[in-house]
Amino acid sequence: MGPQSKSGKLHVVRPLDAAATSAAAYGILDTPREVAFDELAREAAALAAAPVALLGFLDSDREFVKASHGWNIVALPGSYSLAHLVRNAHSIVIVNDARSDARLAAHPLVTASPFVRFFASVPLIDDRGAMIGALSVVDRAPRSLNDQQCQALTLLARLIVSKLIRRREGLEFQARLEESAERFRDFFDRTTDFVMSVDAGGRLLHVNEAVPAALGIAREELLDRPLTAIIDAPLRDEFRAALAEIIRNAEPQTVETVFVTGGGRRITVEGSMQPKVIDGIAMLARVIFRDISDRKAFEAELGRARDAALESARLKTQFLTNVSHEIRTPMNGIVGMVDLLLSTQLNEEQKEFAHHARSSAEQLLAIVNNILYISNLEAGSLASQNVDFDLFRTLGRVVEVMKIAALGKDVDIRLEYDEKLPALFRGNQAKLRQVITNLMENAVKFTEQGSVVMRVSQQTETLTHRVVRFEIVDTGIGIADEDRLLLFEKFSQVEAGTTRTYQGVGLGLATARQLIETMGGLIDVESTPGTGSSFWFSIPLAKQGTDRPIASSDLEFRGRRVLLIDGYVTSRRIVQHYLDTTWEMRVDIAENAAEALQKLRDGAAAGDPYRVTVFDRMPDADPFSFATQVRRDASIAGTRLVHLLATNADPDEERLRAAGVQAYLAKPVGQAELFDALTIALAHEAISLPRAAMPAVAAANTPVLPIREEVRAATRVLLVEDNFLNRKLTMSQLQKLGYPVDTVANGKEAVEAIAAFDYPIVLMDCQMPIMDGYDATIAIRKRDSGKQRRIIALTANALQGEREKCYAAGMDDYLSKPTNHAELEVALARAFQS
Repeated sequence: MGPQSKSGKLHVVRPLDAAATSAAAYGILDTPREVAFDELAREAAALAAAPVALLGFLDSDREFVKASHGWNIVALPGSYSLAHLVRNAHSIVIVNDARSDARLAAHPLVTASPFVRFFASVPLIDDRGAMIGALSVVDRAPRSLNDQQCQALTLLARLIVSKLIRRREGLEFQARLEESAERFRDFFDRTTDFVMSVDAGGRLLHVNEAVPAALGIAREELLDRPLTAIIDAPLRDEFRAALAEIIRNAEPQTVETVFVTGGGRRITVEGSMQPKVIDGIAMLARVIFRDISDRKAFEAELGRARDAALESARLKTQFLTNVSHEIRTPMNGIVGMVDLLLSTQLNEEQKEFAHHARSSAEQLLAIVNNILYISNLEAGSLASQNVDFDLFRTLGRVVEVMKIAALGKDVDIRLEYDEKLPALFRGNQAKLRQVITNLMENAVKFTEQGSVVMRVSQQTETLTHRVVRFEIVDTGIGIADEDRLLLFEKFSQVEAGTTRTYQGVGLGLATARQLIETMGGLIDVESTPGTGSSFWFSIPLAKQGTDRPIASSDLEFRGRRVLLIDGYVTSRRIVQHYLDTTWEMRVDIAENAAEALQKLRDGAAAGDPYRVTVFDRMPDADPFSFATQVRRDASIAGTRLVHLLATNADPDEERLRAAGVQAYLAKPVGQAELFDALTIALAHEAISLPRAAMPAVAAANTPVLPIREEVRAATRVLLVEDNFLNRKLTMSQLQKLGYPVDTVANGKEAVEAIAAFDYPIVLMDCQMPIMDGYDATIAIRKRDSGKQRRIIALTANALQGEREKCYAAGMDDYLSKPTNHAELEVALARAFQS
């Protein structure tokens, strides 16, 4: 009879009479044609490219044809039945040429009209193991089916079975409903709940004894009156609308309303309204209402308590923010003054004391920063701002600070920066520096001897981004597997004992995780107790458009006139020291905005204008209004503006840009950061602030070189997608584009498929069962070991940060669902040109 399935095995199901009984349970025998089933028959014919398709169900001595395409028949007698031919199979049965098959050569449909030569049938086996019918396609000429057609027919048969199961369950529910009617009537009059029946117009047909007893209204006065007569007037229209929807949709609903008793007392009730369906139409509704007045009073009290708790949490967050800001002000002075002290002539003992003081101050400032970041994240106010920055210099400064923190330990601290990486990137410098600082501090704290190494390398690259991997490897105490889950929780350490041995409040790693997630990255740790730990994270950073350094060493500051406005004396002294002592600039001081504007105008009138204005918060103007006033005055608009942020919170970059600010930096002000800011402000050829935060991935209409037909045909694509309809759509698009395609349903199967065949292109869904697309991509990249495989993300998640999360996992490109034919073609073409 030809190949029954790929395995060639048959599964014995129930006998024919049992199958007929099973089919009868679905209420489908001898029923009129239905559009949905006719469409399924047409789909089967199209998938198999056959002229005829039948959807038949087994009866005791015949096959009832529920739907057909190409033949107009209602039933086949037992001797003619096609479904009978596959009654012992559990997968598709194919007969390529019936006349050459000994078992079918004498079949009436083969020897006489319509002279069937080709036959393929998929048995319909329900969830109880019973065969109820078959989906069959036939042709008058010998032929065969390919694997994809077999798979498609099998999936279509499963869809038919699922529809039938839902149909059967509906019939069974109807039977149970009718069976319970007697019990319901007995319950109706005995329960203490309010049980009623209302017609489609809302008129009361019946009430139990509890209703007149609770309302103080006689039963005779309630019946044949609208139920809305006993409902509080403001809620009557809402109840009418709910009842109308229940009758229209024939679906139950839960309704809450308020009854008014004969004495005017209000009773809050909640009820389940069940429609009574007769011949497919909801004729009435049965309702059981329960008095929930006490519960509503409790919920109101609970709501007030919740609001009080939320307000308390808000006040706590606000308090932490305010305190952190207040602590940062003197801390800025401490760190800056110690830096200045270290630049003076000190003996060895004094230098050691100063280094220890700066180390302690840096550690205290890090704790304050963590608290501030956590409170801002909880309040939802920490927006992501991107700037151009020197990654190598930023990391180098963190390493230098960590070397001071490790004084007294036998620990080698170093930076290993991949030479292939450029120095300049675009991203959130403040957040990245905070993450690196927290991870390095953690490693130094738990390492007494050996090394702490920060390794920076490129993980993958797209047209617009580089995914950079940061790894902090130490030789410290290590972490047990059972303790890893606690690492990234706030205010927690691995065990209480470490709190006594190692200082800390448990904020560093929690802050790091949250910051990395806001940048679209991933973080994890690998560790062995007693050997050490390796904390790693990867984030996408936008490529820089130029290789010119931010801090250009050929820019001359000496002699240039600067106006400094800083209300904090200590901070002002530090900045002034850098400007006039270190770089020999001419510095003037202003206390407020009014004085600054006047000095700017006087300098311009005297022919000696201020080239740069460095300003902090002022008592008589905010930074935006001050910058706007400067730009509106033509005589002083040429001065370059550098804003000093009072905290490390992210600035409103767009608003600063609109106000005309060229650069900004956060306190405490370091010499290198101030130099960079002045370079940005003064050098027209340097990197300016108004730069797009994130260049977009090439759009579908971006010109790409056409891919030859023979190249497409030779490039097999792996589609990883768990949704049947999405998989079918994308498969169809790929086939039309000329790409051969294989499919799997989850990330685990994708990893296994790639181990068996070296697919050059993978279309990877992100959200899947068993293993999602992110974990699958990470596993594939580990296995590839540098192999050039193109992984394109398919995701329905349009939230901000989703693209970055895909890149961080190691994907090369990104497509949003539903996939567009043109965008898919361009994404595949980019795979050949990357």
